[in-house]
Amino acid sequence: MAGTAVIDESPSPFEIAQPDAVRRRRGRPVGAKAKISKQPITADDMAFMRAVVEGIAPRTAALRYLSHLGPAMERSAADAYPDDLRKRITAAAEGNPELMEHVSLLWPVAQGKVLGADPAALADHATETLTPDATPEPAGSAPSLAEFALQFPEDMYSEQELVEIYEDKYGASATSGQPELTASLTPPSHQPHAREDIPLSAKDLLARKIDALNLLDRRLAIRPHRENLVQLWLPFTDSQLQAIQAQGVETLGNLIDWIALTGARWYERLPRLGRTRGARIVNWLESAVVTPAPGLPPLPGRPYLPAHTGRGLIPLAELNWPSALDGADGTYRGTGINTLDASNDREAIQGWFRNRLSERSLATQDAYQRAIERLVLWAVIERRKAVSSLTSTDLREFFEFLRAPPAHWVQPRLRTKSAPDWRPLRGPLNDKSIEQTNAAIRSMFSTWLESGYITLNAMATFTPAKRKDIKLDVMRSFSEQDKQLIVETMGRMRDGPHKRRLVAILRLLGSAGLRRAELADATWKQMERYRIDGVLTDGWALRFVGKGERERVVPIHEATLQALRDHLEDRKLLTGMPGSMYARIGDDDMPLIGVLDERLARPNAGSHGVMPHNARREGNSTGKLSHSRVYSLLKAFFRKCAATAGESNSDFLAASTHWLRHTFAHAALSESGGDLGEVQQLLGHADINTTAIYTKADLASRARTVNKIKPLV
Repeated sequence: MAGTAVIDESPSPFEIAQPDAVRRRRGRPVGAKAKISKQPITADDMAFMRAVVEGIAPRTAALRYLSHLGPAMERSAADAYPDDLRKRITAAAEGNPELMEHVSLLWPVAQGKVLGADPAALADHATETLTPDATPEPAGSAPSLAEFALQFPEDMYSEQELVEIYEDKYGASATSGQPELTASLTPPSHQPHAREDIPLSAKDLLARKIDALNLLDRRLAIRPHRENLVQLWLPFTDSQLQAIQAQGVETLGNLIDWIALTGARWYERLPRLGRTRGARIVNWLESAVVTPAPGLPPLPGRPYLPAHTGRGLIPLAELNWPSALDGADGTYRGTGINTLDASNDREAIQGWFRNRLSERSLATQDAYQRAIERLVLWAVIERRKAVSSLTSTDLREFFEFLRAPPAHWVQPRLRTKSAPDWRPLRGPLNDKSIEQTNAAIRSMFSTWLESGYITLNAMATFTPAKRKDIKLDVMRSFSEQDKQLIVETMGRMRDGPHKRRLVAILRLLGSAGLRRAELADATWKQMERYRIDGVLTDGWALRFVGKGERERVVPIHEATLQALRDHLEDRKLLTGMPGSMYARIGDDDMPLIGVLDERLARPNAGSHGVMPHNARREGNSTGKLSHSRVYSLLKAFFRKCAATAGESNSDFLAASTHWLRHTFAHAALSESGGDLGEVQQLLGHADINTTAIYTKADLASRARTVNKIKPLV
């Protein structure tokens, strides 16, 4: 049974059959099923199961997350492992109603038994509850939010608004962990059986399954530490275990220290381990943040990371570039001076970014910087080359690397860059992200060549992928029936400051056509009385600098103005309380839409959390709602609208803030008699062709034309 995963009573989660041991009988040992729950569930197990639930083949998932367990997990044993793991998770959750509720969401009870974790079984269940055309995007294929934002025309959405469209496409779990805490510690997405009467799309069900797995991961899974025994985590054969124990290795900490001291060929000390398995063990130790003790040499193949970080791959800003690879003597370096005034690759990258990208949008800057960060980390750490020494072949292999990254480059969940388990990627890059990375590197190398920093451009032989036309779904707006449901749902809410704030948000977005970022940044100082034909009126308008640094003046509806004033009074009651952090802010500097609970706005400097919601952060000194908080408030309200609508209308589950802007655009075109110039000014579009998209989407005139045509029979 060489190469088959076996479950037994040993403390190791997995034991790979030993080539040099006595052959056993085939099959699971007697009584093994009864003992399966005794095996610990590891964080690697949960990462593997998460990938399987997202639709990744078990063998592929095992190669990414369980390759340190040996070759058996790359073959047939990987196919059976999801069901074995499901049984262990279920057994561990038994007796805890909360955990079993999440287990039942992952593996529903059908005809008296729990459906297995086999992908085919899950697919069969999905066809009973999901719409047939709803196919979720695997989370691993999702681009970053900044990368996704760049595919849309500037005038249609703001950078922050696009998070809504991003979640529509890739699921709520793709942007889990917003920078600001929500008011509820148990958001609806963590309540598996909420709103059972509303049909769920495949995307929403997948997001709930991932949320359930994340909770089970936190509650049930163990994570490796330096003090853990080696055999608890790594299935060495008896002869391999004896060999490392002869070196004094008992714990994972001993192992990583011994590997660091022994050097790159450490695996030769263990019988039949091999270079590939050795590399996978080192990668796993790094991904588990098990690092050599202070003062020891770095891990083999990882010599250029700062020892004080105690981490594996690190952000570019923290990289300690070795002098041999900093590009001062790069293969394609120019011999004379250069206009970037750069003497090495680090300075040349900074010069390119400063001179060529500083005027671009923040989303472009962030995405390009991320692309170059990945290139540098790959070149210096993986390729052992200076960036200015990379050949066309190197760059081609870099793009192949991005399409199939190894496990130690991938983080399964969202992390801040300060987190010890931060990684450069969240999965293989899709075509759009590859295209954007191509554009970023091409821009940098072109600038280097023009400036004289390099004499040859290794990117010159690449042909960038053609960009597909983007279809803007401006029909995603609220119908008259939807508006009635919104009013009905609002009427059921309890009166109070939070309801009044929500009314102000809905009216401001729905009757002024603001982008979410424009709403979040607006203050009372920007409100002014406006004149008509030189005569001062009682009307008010909001004057601000919007997208593209263009000034806009947007009239404010009387009902919207009253809602804003009601919210301002609530804010004044808050700021008038003893100890308020906003007591010194005057009325003019008050945000139009502000926080109502200062506990969520105070600084969190003492936190040691690594998730976005609990990482160290500065306090909110202005009292403004963050862009993400505006989004989460509206998403929560639209979920209530969906509950009100019931089975008759589930569109509210997909609704988000940009629907309100679309709704305003259609209404403005209708009320203005199709005056594109007037609506262009209201929406703040630089290009009237962007505004015209709404006209093309309006079916009313086309429907009237068709209805006038006499049928043939």
